[in-house]
Amino acid sequence: MEPSGRQAGNSDYLSAPFVAVPSDLLRRFAQLGLHPHELVVLLQILASGQTEGTTELSPYELGERCGMSSKEVMACVERLVTEGFLAIGERYDDQGAHVTYFDLQPLWDKLKGRQRMMQPQPAEKDLVSLFEEEFGRPLSSLECDQLRAWLGEHGYPEWLVIEALKESVLANKYSFRYIDRVLYTWQKSNVRSRQDLEAYRAQYRERQAQMRNEAQAAQNKAKSRPAASRSSTREPVRDERYANFYELFPD
Repeated sequence: MEPSGRQAGNSDYLSAPFVAVPSDLLRRFAQLGLHPHELVVLLQILASGQTEGTTELSPYELGERCGMSSKEVMACVERLVTEGFLAIGERYDDQGAHVTYFDLQPLWDKLKGRQRMMQPQPAEKDLVSLFEEEFGRPLSSLECDQLRAWLGEHGYPEWLVIEALKESVLANKYSFRYIDRVLYTWQKSNVRSRQDLEAYRAQYRERQAQMRNEAQAAQNKAKSRPAASRSSTREPVRDERYANFYELFPD
């Protein structure tokens, strides 16, 4: 039996390498807390491993395959590593050079854990809903655009935007301008991970404590200065035993 015209026309395409993707990953990626662009990153890493035999992809290569900039794709990678979907492995090649590669084992562990779960877990709130809940009102279209700019154009990871939101709530500053200033300050201070943020906050608390101590010391010094001045100009106490003498010689 000869193949149909459709099969013959697709022969070149069907002979190209295919990638095996767990159907559970495609069905449940949103329930796992993955965003669509993060799923694309994972699928490109998976495809590279299956078709090329390696996951040693540079940020430029991975970004080009995902249709993202190097900065955008590395922001996705950082969140995937932080949330336990991806790991960065290290090894030495045949020439003794140090190389890094992407390890998908954390993703498979999460999928296995998901299959063993008996009770469904509530879905995580998206970023817009989280902001609206904290602000107590719906976000405007401009504010939604700002959120997208933080995650896309500026390359801030989602967890960092959430931490900046927490800062604004603690400071009682429900303002996108305030949150943008916080994110900009963290970026200039090279905050790239949760450990960096904790270290920055610890240093900030130390600076604030030092400033309070210096202000208190200056205040105490200012309070003590008038008292010393008053004691130096205090009038002498009259001795009543010499009252008559004072009347004759008042000066």
